[in-house]
Amino acid sequence: MINQQSSINNHQSNKEHDTLKASSLKLVEKIDLPNNLVLEFHNYSRQVAGDRWLVGLLARIPIEISEDDFADRPQGLYKDFLKEQGHVINFELKKERNFIDEKEKDQLLSQMLNDLKEHILSYMGHKSFAKGFIKRQVQAFEEKQKWQKLII
Repeated sequence: MINQQSSINNHQSNKEHDTLKASSLKLVEKIDLPNNLVLEFHNYSRQVAGDRWLVGLLARIPIEISEDDFADRPQGLYKDFLKEQGHVINFELKKERNFIDEKEKDQLLSQMLNDLKEHILSYMGHKSFAKGFIKRQVQAFEEKQKWQKLII
């Protein structure tokens, strides 16, 4: 099962958008992409019961935000975004399997890593990947702000 999740976070463990605590992540591999981004693979596997494991692999790309990304947006949105989200947002894709025998967990993690690399590198390495992701995150942030103003 692949769980694709766009996550905004600014590396503070108390943010609601943090998907996994940094202490539970083990860096497996880093890949420099052709679009000058860096793809990180993290293992977040853990024992769940006896000899059974949750095997989890997180693909993460930190993407820096700049004022240029807000050129066609209302004035002040950039500062509001930075104040709430920080200068870096993360694209994240998780793949996990639950209740895996301890003897099979390492092989499964390796297979999951190879499968992800085979299927996502061209997508994440595309020249417009970062711009598209930033645009979607800014739109979501702007929409959230509009709803918050309606509630208040």
